[in-house]
This record gives sequence, C-alpha cells and structure tokens, in this order.
Amino acid sequence: MGDSGVAVRLEKISKRLGWTWALREIGLEVERGSSVVLIGPNGAGKTTLLRLVATLLKPTAGTGEVLGSSLQGDADTIRRRTGLLSARGHLYGDLNALENLRFAAWMSGVSVDEASVRAALAKVGLDHVSEQRAREYSSGMQKRLAFATLLMRRLDLVLLDEPYASLDADGIRMVDEFVDEWRAEGGTVLLATHRRGLAVRKADRVAVLQAGRLHRYCRPDELEPADLDPQPVLPAG
Repeated sequence: MGDSGVAVRLEKISKRLGWTWALREIGLEVERGSSVVLIGPNGAGKTTLLRLVATLLKPTAGTGEVLGSSLQGDADTIRRRTGLLSARGHLYGDLNALENLRFAAWMSGVSVDEASVRAALAKVGLDHVSEQRAREYSSGMQKRLAFATLLMRRLDLVLLDEPYASLDADGIRMVDEFVDEWRAEGGTVLLATHRRGLAVRKADRVAVLQAGRLHRYCRPDELEPADLDPQPVLPAG
C-alpha cells in the first residue's frame, strides 16, 4: 500500500477534541529518511498531529498512511515500527533506569540483553545513576531516559514532541546527534517544538501550523521571518 518513498501521507486529516477542531484538513507528505519539523504556537495542533501519526488518536475525518499502512485500519503494524517521545515522556517513577528500559523493551516485544540496556543508558549519559528511581531524576534526566527507551527498538519512524524541553546545551547536542543517527540509518524523524530556531537547523522540511491548519510546508530557507521566533532561543539551563 502506498509509495515506498513516503513515510507519512495525510490527506485532509481533521481531528475534533470535544467541541474544538484541533486539526483541520491537514495534507502532508513526509519522505522516508527525511527530517520534518512542526512549528507553531501552543495550541496550533503539533502534539495532536504527532499523536494521530502514532495512532494514539483516530482522525475525525480524512485519510492517511504511515510507512505504507493505513491509519484507520493497521494501527498495530504502525506502532511496531514507530516510536513516540511525548513531551512528558512515558516513564515509571518507582522503577529505576535499568528497569524502565527493560520494561519498555518488553512492552514493545523486543528482546534485549543487559549489555544493550546499559549501553543505551551510557549513550544518554545516565549510566552513573542506573539504579536510581526515575521519579528522583530531574526533568532533564527524565527526558534523557525517555530517549533511551527509543534506543531499545529498531524504529523506521521517530516522533519527537518537544525533545529539547528541560535539556541543557549538552542535552540539546544529544538530541541533534540522535536525529542525525536515525536519519543516517534510513529512519524518518518528525519533530514538534516551539523552540523553532533550534529545530529548523536539522530540518529538510518545515511544517508551520496555525490554529490547527497547515499554514506553510516548505524548505527551511523558504520560511518567512514571521514563521520564526523574533529572538534567538537560548539553551535551557
């Protein structure tokens, strides 16, 4: 089903949450192996769009395909090949870092050895606190651990919701390196953020959302000044 060169294809996708239309008639194509950044103010629909692609929400109207599978009828196949890093992460506070990664792998049906789990923690700089419970981590450490859960799986599509939030300069570089690595391995990255100046550097294409509608879909060098923050965004402390 679908074009093998397209990772995500959305046709007039709309989503209503209660009485509010969070998305209206979104049409979007994301090429395999590319990096697409969603930007727009809070409430523009960025998170809703990622959750639709991840099949955590069902569209109210419209059609779509992810990795050649239908959004409406093949959610299990999509979920096996797609990983979502939500803005708050998805961790278990009473489990330590090692236990969180083992559980994430088990929930995804992935068999991993202890060396792989510890290597993932080392890659996000948490190997020295591997026995510490996740609820005792700072917000930046929790974001790093959430990234490590994605490393437990072989993913064709990675969805990142506010990946730079709560991270210091080293953490921001870590996100950039992960995006580069996933793409180098043929993966596709769809990233949503309000920190536009940071994310656009890594984008092949940029989707500008405004009030639930796709305002612009273009290369970074085609953006209008009004699409970006008027002031540079400094790394979080």
